[in-house]
Amino acid sequence: MKKTDLAYVAGIIDGEGWIGIYTANKIYRLNVGVSNTNEWLVRWLEFAFGGHMHVLPVRHPNAKLQYDWQMCGRKAAEFLTLIYPYLRIKRYQAEIALDYQKAKRHYGHMSDKESAIAEAQRILMASLNKRGKIVK
Repeated sequence: MKKTDLAYVAGIIDGEGWIGIYTANKIYRLNVGVSNTNEWLVRWLEFAFGGHMHVLPVRHPNAKLQYDWQMCGRKAAEFLTLIYPYLRIKRYQAEIALDYQKAKRHYGHMSDKESAIAEAQRILMASLNKRGKIVK
């Protein structure tokens, strides 16, 4: 893939995407995605990088369809490695995500120490992704 395409995708992630560490039933996973009303963009991401695309339910009668593209785990880390040099806004989230995925064991249960580190990374990531006004 050309550097210009990777830079373009990094801009999409910076502006329309997310990078997160999520947990369910004490199982942690890295997730990267984009939501957008442009179907072509979301299908192109799926074609170019893998992952999965789906259509989100319409919440309002006048709303456009919204398309969602996501990838998880090692694939998400590989994707972030490709676009990392071009990220600006979500660069720190990408660093945390890559550190998390590098340290994660892919099979078996996490030790108490590993779980504590993963939870700390999840909390840090959530604080970086928090929306709303910045209170000084």
